Amino acid sequence: MLMKEDKCKIEICGEISNETLASFTMLYAPLIKQDAVTLYQTLLAIGTRHAKIKNHLLIANITGLSMEVIEKNRRILEQYLLMKTYYDALHNAYIYQVFMPKKGSEFLRHEVFGRLYMKEMGKQVYEFNKLCFAPAIEDKKGYQEITIPFENVLKEDWEDSQEELFKKMKPKQDILTQNDIPLSFNFDRFLTGYSTMIFPLKARSGENLHAIGELATIHGISEMEMRKLVSQCIDLKKGRLNLEALKKKCRNAKPVYEEKQQDPYGLPPVIFLQKKQRGVKVSHADKFLIENLITDFKMKPEVVNVLIEYVLETTNQRFTRNYVEKVAGVWVRLGIDTKEKALAQIEEEKQKGKPKPNVEKKQLPAWYHDQDSVQSNQQVDEEALEKMLKELEGEQHG
Repeated sequence: MLMKEDKCKIEICGEISNETLASFTMLYAPLIKQDAVTLYQTLLAIGTRHAKIKNHLLIANITGLSMEVIEKNRRILEQYLLMKTYYDALHNAYIYQVFMPKKGSEFLRHEVFGRLYMKEMGKQVYEFNKLCFAPAIEDKKGYQEITIPFENVLKEDWEDSQEELFKKMKPKQDILTQNDIPLSFNFDRFLTGYSTMIFPLKARSGENLHAIGELATIHGISEMEMRKLVSQCIDLKKGRLNLEALKKKCRNAKPVYEEKQQDPYGLPPVIFLQKKQRGVKVSHADKFLIENLITDFKMKPEVVNVLIEYVLETTNQRFTRNYVEKVAGVWVRLGIDTKEKALAQIEEEKQKGKPKPNVEKKQLPAWYHDQDSVQSNQQVDEEALEKMLKELEGEQHG
C-alpha cells in the first residue's frame, strides 16, 4: 500500500491554458469526481513550483486525502489519460507524469470520452458544451484564397550534405514516443539519403513524421517501402504531404515485415490479424478499424494484438466494429496499456466464468450496453449523437 514516506517526483508535461482549464472543469470534472479533481489540481500546482517534493507527505496534507484515496484516484486520472505512473521497486520511488487535458472539441469527439460524457450528462448538456467548445468558423463560401505562400529562401542552394549535417546538429525530437504510442519504425533509416527534392523539408514536420511511423507500425510497412508511398503522396509544387492519400496507399500496400522477434504480439497489428486468418489479406474495413484503435483510442500495437486475439476467440472468429470498440473502451477505462495487463484482464474474466457475447444480437452501439449508472431519463439518442459528432467534426475541419 502507498505510504506518505514513499519517495516521489512530479513531472508536468505541457502547460495549462484557459481552453484546457475550461475543458477540465466542464468536461473532465463531472466524470472523474471531486477527489480526482483535487488530486490532479494539487499535483499540477506542486509540479510547477521551484521547490521539488521528495515524498507524498505534502500531497496528502494539501489534498486532505488518505493514501488509499490518493492511490484510487490516481488510477482514475490514469484512465482519463491525465497522468502516467512509473515505479522503481528497488528504491521504492514513484514518478508521476501529469498531462494536460484535451481541448473541449477533442474531448467531445473522442471515441470513449465523448460517448461516456453524453451517457452520464445527457444530450442537452452535451449539446451545450458542443456550442461552448466548437470553434466558430466563418463561412468562406464565395471567397478566393489569396494568401502568399512562404518562399523557400534556400531553393537550390541547400544540398543533401548540408541536410545531413543539420539533422545531426539540430535538437533531438522524440518522434518515437509522441502520443505515447511506441513505433517500430527506424526514422534514421527512412530519412538518411532521402532527397529533399522528393521529400521536401516543408513536409518533414514532427506531425507528418509521426503519422508516417504510425502507419508503418500499424500496417507492417518497411522504411524503404514507406519512402515509395510517401513520394507518391507529395505535392511538389506546395511541398506538402497528403496524409489522407498516404493512409489509403498504406491500406492497399502489401505488408513487407521482417519477423525478428519471437513474440507474436510484437507484430504490426495488420500482419497479426492476417496471420490469424491464415494469410488472407485483411479487408479495408478491418484495417480502418485497427487504425482507429491506435489513433483514436491511443492503444499500443501490442495491446491491439491481444484485443484482436481476444475478440476472435470470444466471438467465433468475428471481428465486428461495435464489439471491438466496446472492449477497447473498457480496456482504456481500466488503464490497460501493456500486453501483460491485457492478458491478465482476459485471464481474470476466464476465472469469473464470464459468458461469451452473442454478437448477432448487438444492434445498439458498443458504449450503450455499459450504462448501469445511467438514469432512465438520460437514454442516449444514437442518431442525435452521430449527427452532433459529424457536425462537430465538420466545424473542426471547416
